[in-house]
Amino acid sequence: MPHSTMLMGTMPPTEVYPSERVIVLVSCVLSFLGSSLLVFTHALWPELRTRPRQLLLYLSLADLLSAASYFYGVLQDFNATSWDCVLQGALSTFSNTSSFFWTMAIAFYLYITIVRGAPTGTGLLCFFHVMSWGVPFVITVAAVALKKIGYDASNVSVGWCWVNLQAADRVLWMLLTGKLWELLAYVILPVLYILIKKHINRAGIGNTFQGGANCIMFVLCTRVIRTRLLSSLCCGRYGGLRQSSQRLEGGYQDAEPSMNTQAEQTEAEFASS
Repeated sequence: MPHSTMLMGTMPPTEVYPSERVIVLVSCVLSFLGSSLLVFTHALWPELRTRPRQLLLYLSLADLLSAASYFYGVLQDFNATSWDCVLQGALSTFSNTSSFFWTMAIAFYLYITIVRGAPTGTGLLCFFHVMSWGVPFVITVAAVALKKIGYDASNVSVGWCWVNLQAADRVLWMLLTGKLWELLAYVILPVLYILIKKHINRAGIGNTFQGGANCIMFVLCTRVIRTRLLSSLCCGRYGGLRQSSQRLEGGYQDAEPSMNTQAEQTEAEFASS
């Protein structure tokens, strides 16, 4: 084992202060609740299940798993590589990587439909599924099989398990299990959303608060969803606003819209967010 690896393996754990743990745990809870609200609104109102929101559903599911795995890791406060440390590290690796892929998939979909006006059939959705679930799964299985997931002494995390720092090729696996896709997302997403913004004068956020951020953007800041939630909570007080919103968003109820109509609907929904 290289000398540098031995030093890394004997490096004392980084102290994680209680206040830091509380902040991360609260962030995980908010992310979980936000993602749950996105899933709830998708299940509650079938007429609003457009393709962009279908993609957002898959992103929310990944964020749910990510928030739960991080919450368990911080709460458990691991001090060595154990079976539940490896399991938690594997789940957080898979879900967090998948979350980045689905975030980029949504951006690509919006760009293709709004800016390019290109047709988007089931083939594109299948491609998104293969990339956003398949690639993270293969990476995670390989990392676990090669024993790259384990205790990291909080030197590269805040209490949870991730890449085992005793691995000689730890930097490579840090890239493969998250950082590479995170960096790509930070580069690709601004470019795509700037292009979309130029097209419709509008634009558009991830670790432990992905679900909360998505909830704010696509539930609380989306007029038709916000109106329906308020209407449900206030026993119909906002029924008139809801009807107006339904008329404005009426195009979303078409089960099989034409290509041009689909692009216009996607553009209208993105603008309303």
